[in-house]
Amino acid sequence: MKKKKPATVLRPLILVLLIGGGAAYWLTHNRDKTNEHLSGYAEGEMVYVSSPIAGQLQDLKVQRGDQSQAGAELFGLEREEEREAMQQAEASLRESQTRLSKAKLDYDRAKSLRDKRVIASEDYDAAEQGYLAAQHNVNAYERGLAQANWRFSQKVQPAPAGGLVYDTYYRPGEWVAAGSPVASILPPEYMKVRFFLPEERLGEFQIGAPVEIRMDGLAAPLEGRVSFVSPSAEYTLPIIYSRENRNKLVFLAEVRLAPDQAKQLHPGAPVEVVRKQP
Repeated sequence: MKKKKPATVLRPLILVLLIGGGAAYWLTHNRDKTNEHLSGYAEGEMVYVSSPIAGQLQDLKVQRGDQSQAGAELFGLEREEEREAMQQAEASLRESQTRLSKAKLDYDRAKSLRDKRVIASEDYDAAEQGYLAAQHNVNAYERGLAQANWRFSQKVQPAPAGGLVYDTYYRPGEWVAAGSPVASILPPEYMKVRFFLPEERLGEFQIGAPVEIRMDGLAAPLEGRVSFVSPSAEYTLPIIYSRENRNKLVFLAEVRLAPDQAKQLHPGAPVEVVRKQP
């Protein structure tokens, strides 16, 4: 009877298959993730423009979607009452200045007579007090005029920064409460990208790290730098921390872009963040 040979020929083949399978597993689970994108979204920080004084909206110079320059007028409230108060303050100041000029002449004359010792001390004191009181009144009316001018000026509000007029909230003729925004501006420098970092990729996205921002419709990626990484972690799901679910641990991060790049973003738009390679 013929003896069977040991299956020594199969052993190298099995070994090769095991090594190949292990390598495939390692490549699948431990490949370089440096160029993998992270999902995020664009976010804008609005500048809300309001008047500290209530009034009826008279002029609305912009509409949603307009581009506004810094310093350009956005809206104006009715200010006839403030104009009258300003005119009255100007008239009161002129009168007080006239009285001050007369009081100054009286005081100078009293000083001259005192030097010659031909005036009673009571008369000199009265002239001095009259002059000081006139000075005080002028100062008070100057402050009153400054306040009236300020109230008058606050009824018209310019754009504090250039950018997109994101929205308006009142129409002409409506009453606007003090401090209530009439318009919102989105300056390009106030745009940013927010995304969440897995724990194992924190080292790639340190503050200052260059990144690319990709968004549908863009001909080329935008460029920015990581400006913030949260010091505290969050969970993608409401789970209890354990070694097994550390892959669900994420950190909020933000990217800032140059204004000419940031103006191409739209608040709420989904984006992809990729670590830019040197």
